[in-house]
Amino acid sequence: MRIALAALALIVAPTAQAGGLGLIFAGGAHTEQTWFYSTHQYGNGDPIPYTDPADYDQYELVQTLPHLGTGMELILGDRDDRILGSFRFYYQQDGAQGDPAELTSQVQSEHVVANVRDEARHIGMGMVGLSWGVWGDPSGFQLGFSGHVGSGFLTTDHTEFLAADIGPSATYKLNRQMQAFVDGQYVMRFRKGYSHGGQGVLGIRYLFD
Repeated sequence: MRIALAALALIVAPTAQAGGLGLIFAGGAHTEQTWFYSTHQYGNGDPIPYTDPADYDQYELVQTLPHLGTGMELILGDRDDRILGSFRFYYQQDGAQGDPAELTSQVQSEHVVANVRDEARHIGMGMVGLSWGVWGDPSGFQLGFSGHVGSGFLTTDHTEFLAADIGPSATYKLNRQMQAFVDGQYVMRFRKGYSHGGQGVLGIRYLFD
């Protein structure tokens, strides 16, 4: 019995100590779809005003907006492993949407009717994924890939969305337990349609073992 307990302790103890915590800082840009209406009908001649708002023509405009974020990362795996599990939880802020009347060339600005988000959007992000080293040494400099799936699960305007990211990654071991990293990522969102973008992620990890 004592031998079995000792063996179990040898297995569980390294597992419990493996992993780490990190701080992340992200910044980039993404696309968002916005819609607006025209109070006039456009054709070959001069615009003709509609008498019934239900007849207003709808237009779509794709905007590219900045975003910034910061938060924490939970790491699963040994410090010498090439593949590490990654759980990221962070706050992100999206930039305000622009006024379609100032951006569109399809409709005269005085004919535009729109309801857009004219303030920054605050988001709680949760992502789970992997960091995979391909070339180099985990105890020094290493190049690889990272990818995550998750969601913007908490928003101030109730527009939660699915999210994913993937791209190249580089890590550098500062000492036995500290690791700096940078990710360059393609980012995708989905809510009634797809949004695309890119971002850079900088961070530092403290590895327990």
